[in-house]
Amino acid sequence: MSMSSRQSGTQTIGSPISNEAYNVISALQAKLEGLEAYRKYAQSGGDQQLWQQLTQLDTQAVQLLTQQLEQMAQGGQLRMQQPGQTS
Repeated sequence: MSMSSRQSGTQTIGSPISNEAYNVISALQAKLEGLEAYRKYAQSGGDQQLWQQLTQLDTQAVQLLTQQLEQMAQGGQLRMQQPGQTS
């Protein structure tokens, strides 16, 4: 296989979603994991008020990220225009 055919074949490898959508999804996942951690920490004792306050803050962040993701989906901004291209 020549170099040019190898290069053209790799141009289609990549994420089928936009970088912005990936960032929102990644941030949402991190916040959801944080909420689960706070739940576990609160169960093990300690300062319940701290975990409750952090839960409220991250719940607000989850709501914002979810709204952003919904807007992106409705606006057709989730998918890359040309899958595999980085732009």
